[in-house]
Amino acid sequence: MTQARARTLLRDRRYRTFWLGQVTSTLGNQLTIVVLPALVVPSRGPGMFGLLLAVESVVMGVLLLVGGVVADRYSRSVVMAISDVFRLVGVGGFLLFASRGPLLPLLLAAALTGAGAALYEPAHRAALAQVVEEDLRQQANAFDSATKRVGGLVGSLLAGLLLANISPPRTLLVDLATIAISLVTLVWLRLPRVQPAPEEEQEEQGLAAVFAEAKAGLAEVRRRPWVSAVMLQGTAQVFFLFGPNYVLVPMVSQQRYGIEAFGWVSAATFVGSVLGSMAGSKVTSKRPGLWAMNALTPCLLTPVCLMVDVPLWLFCAAMAVGSVGVGCFMVLWYTALQNEFPEEVQGRVFALEALASFGLQPIALATAPALVALMGITPFAVLAVIVLLISTYAVLIVPGTVRLASPPKPSSGPKPEPKPEPKAPGREPEEALEQERERETADRLDQRSGNVTS
Repeated sequence: MTQARARTLLRDRRYRTFWLGQVTSTLGNQLTIVVLPALVVPSRGPGMFGLLLAVESVVMGVLLLVGGVVADRYSRSVVMAISDVFRLVGVGGFLLFASRGPLLPLLLAAALTGAGAALYEPAHRAALAQVVEEDLRQQANAFDSATKRVGGLVGSLLAGLLLANISPPRTLLVDLATIAISLVTLVWLRLPRVQPAPEEEQEEQGLAAVFAEAKAGLAEVRRRPWVSAVMLQGTAQVFFLFGPNYVLVPMVSQQRYGIEAFGWVSAATFVGSVLGSMAGSKVTSKRPGLWAMNALTPCLLTPVCLMVDVPLWLFCAAMAVGSVGVGCFMVLWYTALQNEFPEEVQGRVFALEALASFGLQPIALATAPALVALMGITPFAVLAVIVLLISTYAVLIVPGTVRLASPPKPSSGPKPEPKPEPKAPGREPEEALEQERERETADRLDQRSGNVTS
């Protein structure tokens, strides 16, 4: 992204407020991710920590489509503010019950954080398109993604420093403060509804109405086969590649290089993601889909490094290069969805995108170790490479994928008749002049014939 573009974005007070609030929220989320196992595992065991993650993921997956419907029905900043309230209550539940006390409130806290994520994810991407003009969306997505990665890295480092100097519960108090800051910015922002509904639609409530609106969002996606194809691509790649990587990369890196190695691998991944996001902002090709698919190809380096014993620096480099590609892809993909779909359905579209991309991730996380134990790391890595290459380039045959935009529809109906050219002032066309001469000649001949007769 050019400095001029960045200055243009940050001069916009609405975008600046939106961005600062969400970066703060990202930092707080990372604090929770790091601090929660420090609270739960010593007193309740690792199994309970896994159960909390499972509850959060399941609730988020079940409610994502509902979150998309809500994001399209109401103000998206209000929906995101409600998600922050859910997170406030959920993190407060962790603070009170993670180490001791009854189990049910702790599970409810995990469910609330999952529900908050289900509301947040669709509303956030749709709200960004509402805050920023279309010609700046690609840069805004890149800036948003890059700063969130930096916020996550800073959050991890801050969590480590706080845990080393103060207790885990007090560290969670810092997280509560970041959520409160995000909530204040969203209340100030007060984005309007994208399309006020007629009175008869406002009266339609209940589960049937939610399902009907979710079905309408699905129909919008199905009318664009290239969008469906890329979403299915994400499902396949998350299940066979990106989901298992969350388990296999730390496992293999620690076995080969020592317990501290995963820290270096994580840092390389963060840096690559930031660079990829910024690279995505600079793509100006008329075929962004081809760029996006080519950017995914370096991700095959990760499974190759899992099955081949390479030096740690090469492992880190492979993770960084793959993350560059993913960061670039996501910027182009999110921008294409924001530009393709009407604002009034974008909440549901991004809910479907998140569900397609991450719906199978919990299953992939659970089954990856078993599949590796059954098949071996090398056959599993080879399968991941094959799935990545086929799914990445097969979608390019679907019309619209290369440009990440629907092809223009051919005009149906008769072509309009060409309009006659306007006559130049003071002049007649040659044909009209010739006809006028013929009439004058005929009149003169008639007059002569009459004179001779008389």
